[in-house]
Amino acid sequence: MVVDKKEIEEELERLKKEISRLNNSDNAYPDDAQELIKYMVAERERTNKILASITEKIKELSERLDELDEEPAKLEKPKEVPLSDTDAKIIEFVQTKGMACADEVKEFMHYKGRNAACARLNRLHMLGLLDRYQLGHKVYYRYDAGKAINTLIVSPPQ
Repeated sequence: MVVDKKEIEEELERLKKEISRLNNSDNAYPDDAQELIKYMVAERERTNKILASITEKIKELSERLDELDEEPAKLEKPKEVPLSDTDAKIIEFVQTKGMACADEVKEFMHYKGRNAACARLNRLHMLGLLDRYQLGHKVYYRYDAGKAINTLIVSPPQ
């Protein structure tokens, strides 16, 4: 392996120039690379903040779930709603019909006027036993069994 002295000197000169060029420059990275690194660092900081916030929310939700699991399921004691025989009949009528207005209840209960039917239907609505819907000029009432799950209807013996 014969190496020419001239080739070695040229290679040495080239390396010296490269070293001096690197020493004379302010940064080892060109401007574009430096900007890219700054952007990547800033983006990493934003990502870390977002991940920290998500982790904190997950931790809070996990703690809430643990609290719910620790507490025994409290079953609400059903509220008792005392009803008269007449109100029980009206609820039964509304259940079988689906929806009923005061005029229909008036006919069913053989009332002379609509006021008594309106008053009873409105009271049953206030107690939470009937849902109220205005359709046109008439107000209709409907029994919703899902709403009355925790309600115990108590009517006097017949």
